[in-house]
Amino acid sequence: MNSETLTESPNLKGKNTQSVTGEPVSSLENVPDYFSKYNVESNYFEELHSIKKEITSLRNEFSRFLQRANQQHIETMISEMKKNFMKPMINYLCEEAGERMENGMTRDCQMREFCEISFRDLLQETAGLVGKENVGSETVKIYREKLVELKKHAKTEKCSKCFSEASTLFEKQVRLMRSLQIYEDRTEDAEQPDISEIKPEKMVPEICEPIANKQRLIMLKALSGESKTFSELSKLTGLRGGNLLFHLQKLLDTGMVLQRSERGDYIITRKGYSTLQGLSRIYSKIGLLE
Repeated sequence: MNSETLTESPNLKGKNTQSVTGEPVSSLENVPDYFSKYNVESNYFEELHSIKKEITSLRNEFSRFLQRANQQHIETMISEMKKNFMKPMINYLCEEAGERMENGMTRDCQMREFCEISFRDLLQETAGLVGKENVGSETVKIYREKLVELKKHAKTEKCSKCFSEASTLFEKQVRLMRSLQIYEDRTEDAEQPDISEIKPEKMVPEICEPIANKQRLIMLKALSGESKTFSELSKLTGLRGGNLLFHLQKLLDTGMVLQRSERGDYIITRKGYSTLQGLSRIYSKIGLLE
């Protein structure tokens, strides 16, 4: 058996050879390539992290945009609804003012005809305010002062009944303006709220119960940003079929949300949106928000 000296072939210097298994074996000359590859991957992950942060920022901005757009959609829809029923509403208020003053005023009074005309004219003017886009507190104050001025002409004790009837009708119109959110008295808002006015029998079923559930609050919050289908709400909450329908019905029955059509998507109402805003103010007030 001949013995031969084993030497590295000059053709294999600096090149990868193969092991017995046929896999390539890197020479030490390729070690710097490994570190180069590591640096490239490190830069790649840094750029990927930066992109993810940018995407998250854009997503949050887009969500805020959708929230504003959805609120504008709701306000436009409500504005159209107002236009459709506002004229009949004003007519009704004018007719009610005429009928209530005719039936509610003292009959055996020499000033009855003068007062009835004066009250009716004033209340028909204030009924017209309901059709406006915005009613300032100064405007309401002027009409209140007009009522006070008319009261100065009162000559008998019987007059108090007539003025009481006129004042009741006027305040009813003012409450209607508030409910339509066309009138807001800043001086009234600055005063401490009258806690005695809270009515638990109405507040609990209409406000507290609908939001006293995590899944319903999640749905309400999601709908404040954009409309959602039944399937989307199901994915969001993890609820299915009858369970989801039960919670949705709670929000529908209390006027927090509405459905565009029988099988359409769901949108938040002004009541629902205002409730969320109220919750946010409460949390901020008592320091629960981070």
